[in-house]
Amino acid sequence: MSFFKSFLFLCILSLNSFANDGIINIDEIAKKEAKIEKKQIMVFFHMTRCPYCIKMINNAFSDKVAKYKMEKDYIFIDVNVDDEGLIQYKDFKGSKKDFAKSLAIGFYPTVVFIDEENEIVYAMKGYRKTVTFNQILDYITKKAYLETDFAGYLFDLEAP
Repeated sequence: MSFFKSFLFLCILSLNSFANDGIINIDEIAKKEAKIEKKQIMVFFHMTRCPYCIKMINNAFSDKVAKYKMEKDYIFIDVNVDDEGLIQYKDFKGSKKDFAKSLAIGFYPTVVFIDEENEIVYAMKGYRKTVTFNQILDYITKKAYLETDFAGYLFDLEAP
């Protein structure tokens, strides 16, 4: 799938996360959408010219299985730190770039998962191959992070 088609898919997924005033209000999304739909929030931090970000969009996010899981279990929020726009999350309200800094994100791509209670439960820093990305989606969906870290989850998957 081309970069353009993949990016268009991501934009469509993230349309529901924008308020009328152009502010992405994660608090409201958690309260109104995530709780009601019983979904978790997936925030994708990336940069326009980042080759690994583009690779993540073209590979992991474009996979049919990953797309299905993302649509079914997640509310997707696209945060390109090179773009204009404001984010509101708890005590923070500011630019996308400053939001990333407030979460100590300096490595792209990074995917942050937020539960229905509006708490960050996991951060995936760096590019992941499709298989690993799908495993991370399952790890978060099953809330396995409450019991073990991701390495332990993978170990349990492979155990007889």
